[in-house]
Amino acid sequence: MDIIEELVEYSKLAWDRGLTESTGGNMSVRVDKNTIYITPHSSLKHFLTPKDILKITLDDKMIEGDGEPSSERKMHFLIYKERPDVNCVFHVHPTYATAFAVSGEKIPVNTLPEAALLLRDIAYLPYRMPGTQEFADVFTPELKNGKDVFILQNHGVTVIGKSIKAVYEKLETLDFVAKVVFTLKMSGAKIKEIDEREVEKFLESLKSGINS
Repeated sequence: MDIIEELVEYSKLAWDRGLTESTGGNMSVRVDKNTIYITPHSSLKHFLTPKDILKITLDDKMIEGDGEPSSERKMHFLIYKERPDVNCVFHVHPTYATAFAVSGEKIPVNTLPEAALLLRDIAYLPYRMPGTQEFADVFTPELKNGKDVFILQNHGVTVIGKSIKAVYEKLETLDFVAKVVFTLKMSGAKIKEIDEREVEKFLESLKSGINS
């Protein structure tokens, strides 16, 4: 599977799994230092095909494809320029994580080991009008701090990473833990987080396993 096919498949998967709605969301992957593939504006992701994907430069020049790139591409441009380590950006509107974006509450990620591993440092960004340069610029401070999961007030989420697969894993884990917490809140049950010392032990054990 080439990189365009992979972007299409994971974009469709995000839509099919309810991680974005209607024509909402936009996804991209880096081709090289100054070039990306990106989904088109106002597209139903379930019906995407490789020929729909557009190739553009980070200074907004079209290279290949018909149609208009996502209206929120300025966000993608800024992220790739600020973070050379990032090769993929997914911006979506998953139901449960977006509920937290609207409420302004933070998601307690230490409720599940997988969430503690993948979602350690979520950045919570203030609302800015989507598609504007102001919307893109609000990411800058947290990008410099190395954050790669962003909750956007009254909007949705953006997840970035080294690969499409890595981004999708974080995205689905984010909405799953948000759903668990939301369900507990609705039932009136107490949310019991894993002790921070246990989380640190868990993370250290994974590092040891990787380095051994």
